[in-house]
Amino acid sequence: MSIPVSDTDPSVFAQAASVDDIINGPIRDVFLMHAAQLKLCLYLQHRHHTVGADEAVVKVEGTAHLMDGQAMKNIMSFGNKVVPTTWMTSGGKILPMEFAVVPAKTTMVAPTPAFLADFLSVLTSNGCDGLFGIDTIARDDWSEMKIGDASVVVPSNDSGDYDQDKFIPVAFAFDEEKPTFRVHGKCGKDHKHSSKPK
Repeated sequence: MSIPVSDTDPSVFAQAASVDDIINGPIRDVFLMHAAQLKLCLYLQHRHHTVGADEAVVKVEGTAHLMDGQAMKNIMSFGNKVVPTTWMTSGGKILPMEFAVVPAKTTMVAPTPAFLADFLSVLTSNGCDGLFGIDTIARDDWSEMKIGDASVVVPSNDSGDYDQDKFIPVAFAFDEEKPTFRVHGKCGKDHKHSSKPK
């Protein structure tokens, strides 16, 4: 399975094949070397919201909302915490990109410093810094749709009934037994993907 590309420019096909080779080669190797594939997956960086200085994209029960600091404080006042679940790469650094609301006592997955150092090194040496980040593995494969001003994430459930041409792969999981990635998450093409994280 390949990352989708435009059928108008032949050079794009060569680039996609190269990206697939990078994902299935050195990026996969880093995930397996650190056993990160058990809790994390590769994420194609994109945003559906323009995020202000005092705002964050926060998922609540599978629905992502743009929230300001006061909204997050209100949520935490009910015995919750807001934790990073998706990290972006930019300028050789890993930065939290999206968050989730979980009960305050929940222990969350976080990438180890050794994994992050190796991951960033592979991205930088292959020209992929700012293209890929890291996401936490969800229990099920998922699809994300924009409904109003919220992004709604639903389990994919291996159904082929949806219009596959309307979704693009954005999350890629690895398995020790399989040499190539599998698509773990998809995103609606009708989303505004132009507000790339900075």
